[in-house]
Amino acid sequence: MSTIGKVFISHATADVGLAKLVVNFLKEAVGVRDADIFCSSLPGHSIPLMEDFNDYIRDQIEQPSLVLALLTPTYFDSDFCLMELGAAWAKSLKTLAIVAPEVPFDLVTKTLGLKQAWRINDHTRLSEFRDAFKGFDLESRSSATWEGKGAEWRRRLPAVLRGLPASKLVSKKDLDAALFEIETIKRASAAEAERLSDTHRELARRSARKREELEEENAALRNRLAVKEAGSPRALIVEPELLVALDLQQTLTRARYDVVGVVRTKREAIIMALAEKPDIILTEIDLADGSSGIDLINALYPLLDCFAIFVTNHPEKLLAGNRPEPIELITKPFSAGNLVEKVATARKQLLERRALAERQALR
Repeated sequence: MSTIGKVFISHATADVGLAKLVVNFLKEAVGVRDADIFCSSLPGHSIPLMEDFNDYIRDQIEQPSLVLALLTPTYFDSDFCLMELGAAWAKSLKTLAIVAPEVPFDLVTKTLGLKQAWRINDHTRLSEFRDAFKGFDLESRSSATWEGKGAEWRRRLPAVLRGLPASKLVSKKDLDAALFEIETIKRASAAEAERLSDTHRELARRSARKREELEEENAALRNRLAVKEAGSPRALIVEPELLVALDLQQTLTRARYDVVGVVRTKREAIIMALAEKPDIILTEIDLADGSSGIDLINALYPLLDCFAIFVTNHPEKLLAGNRPEPIELITKPFSAGNLVEKVATARKQLLERRALAERQALR
């Protein structure tokens, strides 16, 4: 049977940076001993080699002196974290909820009841946090050490909080709104297509050039199908300026990407993305119909496993609060080399994210 640690750090695997900051503060500022901290993501505080993961975690949550629950957006995405929180509640363990800025306090009361929690960026309560460990066998720390480590905590915390990943869960309200918008666009597109069908057929019969273009399009579709079967990455271009769009398409094609479509508006992009399911979406912020590429990506991220790259003259617009994550940024004018490098980096991150999701699904 493994030794039960006095402090159990309950956290999402994606929040390892925050967990490391908290553990270092406990050791360096508060004086909690190494052996008294269990944190599954950090070497020296994690699960020893050859131990059974589930059994060891169950032992550690059995009777710790204190459970620190790092409540972040991704914490509530994790079934394993919720099981740890449920175990702490069921065993009436002494639990301190450490709450990230993006997490509302009403979510804390729904999980832990009316227990007082600490908003982690409320530095006025650092001394109260230290007082939670008064009953522990602590290593001695001077007042000067405490003040210095407190200043270091206040300096480092903002960057760590900015690096926390966003929740992947989508509210039913947002999902219903997105689906309604998509359905509205589909109906409008179908009606427009029906209205224009007669004219298009007449033009096709009269124009030999049109027949040649259709043959070229068929050849391009066959080539795309072959590329798709070969497993090449797929890209969608959303760009209102024709010459810029052509430059993007030619650069990606030469780099052996399968460009599944080139569109100019949010409506066209949503229809094309849902039909073709691209891996990478390159989009301007200001689109041809006055809509926003930022709104486009926020609408598509809950529905598609893809990665967005903004190719824009206005990068400052990404500083607004509705900026999607994750993204890459390319400022116009761009070079072909920089474009290909950014796209390759984005695809690598996408593949790593998919691999991580598959591993977590097997846990």
